[in-house]
Amino acid sequence: MVRAVIADDSAVMRETLGKILEDGGIDVVARAKDGTEAVEFIERHDPDVATIDIQMPGLTGHEVIERVMAEHPIPMLVISSQTTRNADATFDALEAGAVDFLAKPSGDGSVNIWSQQETIVDRVRAVAQADVAGMETGRPDRERSDPQPIAVNAEFPCDPTLVIGASTGGPRVVERVLSELPPRAGLRVLVVQHMADHYTERFAKRLNDRTAYDFREARDGDTVGPGEGVLAKGGSHLRVTDATGGTLSVSHGDGPKRHNVRPAIDVTMETAAETVTGNLAGVVLTGMGADGAAGLAAITDAGGKAIVQDEDTSRVYGMPKVAAERVDVDMVLPKDRIAEGITNAFRGWSA
Repeated sequence: MVRAVIADDSAVMRETLGKILEDGGIDVVARAKDGTEAVEFIERHDPDVATIDIQMPGLTGHEVIERVMAEHPIPMLVISSQTTRNADATFDALEAGAVDFLAKPSGDGSVNIWSQQETIVDRVRAVAQADVAGMETGRPDRERSDPQPIAVNAEFPCDPTLVIGASTGGPRVVERVLSELPPRAGLRVLVVQHMADHYTERFAKRLNDRTAYDFREARDGDTVGPGEGVLAKGGSHLRVTDATGGTLSVSHGDGPKRHNVRPAIDVTMETAAETVTGNLAGVVLTGMGADGAAGLAAITDAGGKAIVQDEDTSRVYGMPKVAAERVDVDMVLPKDRIAEGITNAFRGWSA
């Protein structure tokens, strides 16, 4: 049975989360009312996973994560209210070592959190399986190993389109891969990260600030040209509707969930495979579930290239594993070689 510690300064939230997890078959071994207790209880009980609030007295959630990852590493899931300040702090928490995050629906005492019961239990179970042993923490990957964009010449193949899909543990890997992609290649980039609506705008801004590509959250009817990228908006499927004159057109749609998620990686990859006439590559990164496998299959059937992240560097080896088993992928690569693999895949085509 999965054993969990809950850390939240709201007694109502501690009780509610505890009930949700226990009803889902998870053993809640301790409930911490502040950051100091969180560190103490994690060290004392050695749980499989901890849920961490961002704003807490004593030590903040970010400080808890930094201390735990330095002294007693365990998988941690951030559960925080949906504010701009907390959104930025949540991404900082991922850099500090948290595996994934969830947003509280409407405040600590809201009964609306029960509407996410299944999601919360599934996410806690997935995060508990994450591999945090020997994980690099502290500064983000791009600063620590100083990755640089890959150099390419003017003969890089024309009209290259890249679709990247990720879930649990994905944001830091997505950022690293995009920061290493060669801007001179003029890729048109579509990213689907399983993430709530409130956070995709902030994540797109981080990608824009930290990579050489012009990145934004996708808008309905948006276009994506060379050197540009869009991130699927949380709660909406991202579809490719046209590809003419070196520019992609995309649309948003509610539609039914696939793999119980929206946006779904499969939707974007399948519509790209149907629409894109130039060179196309798809990448599936760390995450739980099977989203992306059908999309990669569609891309390879259309003559494109397929790349998946390897097991050793995937925080949760779910989606890449399923994709590698079901699709004749071209490459299985660690996170620090994915950008190189993408570049080489496109170089394999003639201009």
